[in-house]
Amino acid sequence: QNVPNIDVDAAYRAYLEKAIASEDRTAFSLASMEFLAAFKNSHTLFIDMALAQKGGVLPFIAQSIHGQWVVTESMSPGLNAGDVIEAMDGRPFAKFVEDSSRVISSSTEEGGRHLLFARMSIVTPYAHLFPEQFVLTLAGGKKVAIDRRKLQAASLATEGRWLEPGKVAYIRIHSFLGGDFEKRAVELAKEYRQAQAIIVDVRGEPGGSTPSDLISFLMDRPSQSWTESTPVEMPYFRFRAGQGKWEYQPLAHPSLIWSRPVQQPTKDVFTGKLAILTDAGCYSACEDFVMPFKLNHRALIVGETTGGSSGNADMIDLGQGMMVMVGVQRVSFPDGSQLDGVGIKPDVEVGPTVEDLRSGKDTVLEAARQQLSR
Repeated sequence: QNVPNIDVDAAYRAYLEKAIASEDRTAFSLASMEFLAAFKNSHTLFIDMALAQKGGVLPFIAQSIHGQWVVTESMSPGLNAGDVIEAMDGRPFAKFVEDSSRVISSSTEEGGRHLLFARMSIVTPYAHLFPEQFVLTLAGGKKVAIDRRKLQAASLATEGRWLEPGKVAYIRIHSFLGGDFEKRAVELAKEYRQAQAIIVDVRGEPGGSTPSDLISFLMDRPSQSWTESTPVEMPYFRFRAGQGKWEYQPLAHPSLIWSRPVQQPTKDVFTGKLAILTDAGCYSACEDFVMPFKLNHRALIVGETTGGSSGNADMIDLGQGMMVMVGVQRVSFPDGSQLDGVGIKPDVEVGPTVEDLRSGKDTVLEAARQQLSR
């Protein structure tokens, strides 16, 4: 349902030809990834854990800024935030990203660009698309040789600090996979409970489990969650609709739809000002976190529109470390407007600039601080 411009049967037949002709595991897995990526849903994908684990560590994170691919974070010597990447091994870097996008399951184009560099607690899902060794050509002609075999994974631990002692605190959450990340975020939030304002940074957070405890501690007013739906299979009605019977058309693809009750705030919560930093790399459980604060104006959302994909997936273990996930649930805002392929728009839309990255300035964070001081 709601998959644009795809003939599923034809796509599957084409996939079978490619998969059966695959000469090795990598080719088979890439063909499988490409088939499911065509459904344009971040919760519908093929995972080969052996391939993902083999991918290792990415040396940098880059973002498309005004048509240029710009380094936003780097763990590689000689490569710095603000560097503009023109080519990888002589191939235009934009072309590499474009070709990679065909195997990345993403609900939005911008979200797919972020997922290419996504980091999770166990693996970096798409690192295997990069060579182990390569040479980047930067604007101005500088070349940087990268050897990923010599890199160590960056820490993803939840971190916090005072931006203004006793007044403004900052909490950075890289992941909601497993409970430790959220647990530490709650501990930090309670440590900063006397602050005038807390800024929670979930940029690039690709999902996991909905951080209910963190939401509860930061929410000081009644809040509402998603309206959820899932398809209902009624073969007879679908068959009759397929015959052109007009009276069965509304039941060709029926769904169950339900809403959760309004949640009342708990006692002993944080009541100061709140801002949340987002971008297109914020998916799934990250959007579960952002949405109630956006909906009831509890927090100021600053940054870029989120990735636009939240919901559960049916996990099918194929053995040999391979797994298929198929999205079985759609969510929408209580007013019926959809999230999938759209995302959550920030209250204050702002993104990084090349100049600010080079100078070490976090444009989005500074924008949030300025708004909170008003």
